[in-house]
Amino acid sequence: MTTSLDRDEDVRRLAYFLWEKAGRPNGEEHRFWAAASNEIEGELKAKRMETQAQPRSVAR
Repeated sequence: MTTSLDRDEDVRRLAYFLWEKAGRPNGEEHRFWAAASNEIEGELKAKRMETQAQPRSVAR
């Protein structure tokens, strides 16, 4: 399970990567943080849905 601190670190790293890729524009930190956060949350949601969709074995 991903903790909030792990998620924040993942968002921080991705936001920094996106910011550098865009040429390090000044004053747009929130835009990159939001984009990174949305991407990370989307990945986590997809993993949760994938886990829920997997059939579970039934003990008899």
